[in-house]
Formats: sequence, C-alpha cells, structure tokens
Amino acid sequence: MAKANQILHMNEAVEKPLGFAAVAQSGNMLYLSGIIAADETLKVVAPGDMAGQITHIYNLMEATLGMYGADLSHVVNEIIFVTDLQAMVGAGDARTKRYAKCAPPACTAVQVSGLFLPEAMIEIHAVAEMP
Repeated sequence: MAKANQILHMNEAVEKPLGFAAVAQSGNMLYLSGIIAADETLKVVAPGDMAGQITHIYNLMEATLGMYGADLSHVVNEIIFVTDLQAMVGAGDARTKRYAKCAPPACTAVQVSGLFLPEAMIEIHAVAEMP
C-alpha cells in the first residue's frame, strides 16, 4: 500500500471518494492512473475526436511527469484502453509524434465497452522510471 507521501491527487474531489490517486511513487518508479481527456470539472475534452483526446491526454501526462522532473522519455510502459481500436489506429500519429524524440514504451492496447466518462474514447495508464 502506498503511503501518503508517495501519492499525488490531481483531482482530489473525484479521486478520494473513489479510493485512488492520480500518481503513486515507489522508489524511482511513477505509476500514473488511467488518464482520460477531461478538464478539472470532468468535462470531456474533444468529444468524438480520438486525435484530440490523445493530444489532451499526453499534455496532461507530460505536465504530470514534469512535476517529478521526468518527461515522456522516462515512460517505460503504457496500457491503453479505447472504445474503438480502429479510431485509435486512425489517430495513431497523435501518439507516435509524442514519442518522436525518444524510444516508445512497451504498450498494450485493449478495446473496452466504456470508460469512466461516457464521452471518453481513450484512457492511458503509464509507468515511468524517474531520472
């Protein structure tokens, strides 16, 4: 179990009642909970636009990693949950260009019937090794 000094809440009002934290740190590893394309009020950003949601998620991920002195080059694993794999493949450039300057992480993509918010099309869980 993570200790209070090992976690970070990005939206405490949502995370605490549901019993999770946005980030947990163990040693030099960062575990980022699934990130969806939503703003601080839980309104989905770019509904119906897979590339737009991917872009927003990676903006959030980079900002979160930056809080720990890390960036996408430190991500070693991703699990991607999507509601439409074909839409993700069609919008793949939005993701691959984020890793253009570094090696991409190990990754698994899984199609699911739904995500936390109904308009969310993609959710990305990431693990990073801190510098």
